[in-house]
Amino acid sequence: MEETTPSYDYFYSLSSDAPEENCQTLKLPYMEIFVSVLYIVIFLVGTVGNGLLIGTLIFKRCVWRLTDTFIVNLAISDFSFLITLPFWIDKELASGLWRSGSILCKGSSYIISVNMYCSIFLLTWMSGDRYLTIMYPSMAKKIRTKLYPILICISVWILSCLLGLHTLQSRELKRYNNNTYCVDKETITNNWIGSLMLLTLAFFIPLFSILTLHYSIIKKLYVHYQKFGKHDKKLRKSIKIVFTISIVFLFSWTPFNIFKILALISSILELKQSFCLYYKIVYLGMELGGLFAFANSCTNPFIYFFFDDCIGRAMIQSILPCRKYNKPGSSFSSLDT
Repeated sequence: MEETTPSYDYFYSLSSDAPEENCQTLKLPYMEIFVSVLYIVIFLVGTVGNGLLIGTLIFKRCVWRLTDTFIVNLAISDFSFLITLPFWIDKELASGLWRSGSILCKGSSYIISVNMYCSIFLLTWMSGDRYLTIMYPSMAKKIRTKLYPILICISVWILSCLLGLHTLQSRELKRYNNNTYCVDKETITNNWIGSLMLLTLAFFIPLFSILTLHYSIIKKLYVHYQKFGKHDKKLRKSIKIVFTISIVFLFSWTPFNIFKILALISSILELKQSFCLYYKIVYLGMELGGLFAFANSCTNPFIYFFFDDCIGRAMIQSILPCRKYNKPGSSFSSLDT
C-alpha cells in the first residue's frame, strides 16, 4: 500500500478538510485506475439499464400496476445519480483533485445524498405496502387507490430533497498547495451529533423497518402455507422482487454506512492523531464501501428483468421490437394491482 492525500468521500459523509502530513489515508496500488474503470462500467450499464427500464415502464403494453409507480421512481432516482458519475471519474483520474467547479461539487454530492434517501425510503414503503396487502387485505383495498403511490412518491422526493440540503450546505471547494478539493466544511465536519442523527434516522431505522417487515411477511406466508398448503404465486413473486431489491440495496449501502459511523466515532473521540492506523482503515473502508454503494444504481434493471415476467418481456420487446419473446411461465397479467 502507498500513502496518499485523503480520499474525500462523495456522500453526506465526514471527510478531512485538507491533506495532513501526520496521518494520511491509505490507498491500494492502482486504486485510481481500478475505481475509474469500475465507475465507467457502472455509468454505461446503469444509464442504459435504467433508461431502458424507465422507457419500458412508461410505454410497456402491460396493465399499469400500483407498484410500477414505485419502480419508475426508483429508476429515475438511480438515473439522476448516474449522470453525475463522469465528474467523479474525472476526480479519480486527477488523483483526488476536483476540476469541475463549485456548483458541480455541491450539486453532484447533493444528488448522491438524495438518491440514497429516496431509494431507502421507497424500498421501506414498498416493503410496508407488501406488509399491508398481506396482513390487512381489506384495509389495503381501501387505501391502495390510483392516487396512493403518486402521493407517497411525491412525499418521498420532498423529504429526500430536504434531507439532502445538509450535503448541499456542507460541501465546498478548498485549495491546498494550489490544488482544489471537494470537501466538507470544517464546521459541518465537527457537527457529529447532527451527522449521527441523520445517519440513524435516514438509514438505520429504515433498515430495521425493512428487515422487520419482511420477517413478518415471511412468517405470515409460512403459517398460511402450513395451514392451507397453498400460496398465491403472483403475491409471492411480487414479494420476492421487493425483497431482492431491498437485500441488494442493504448489502450495497450498509458497509459504507458502518464505516461512516466508525469515522464519526473517530471524530468524537479525536482518535486521528492517537490511533492513526484506525483512521486509515476507516477511510479506506469508506472508499471501498462507496464502490458497492455506487454499483447499486445499476442492479435494479437486471432484477426486474429476471424476476418480473411482464417487465422482462417488455424490455426484450423494446430492444427487439420485431421479435416475439416468451419467457417461461410469463404472461401480461400483473403481479399485483
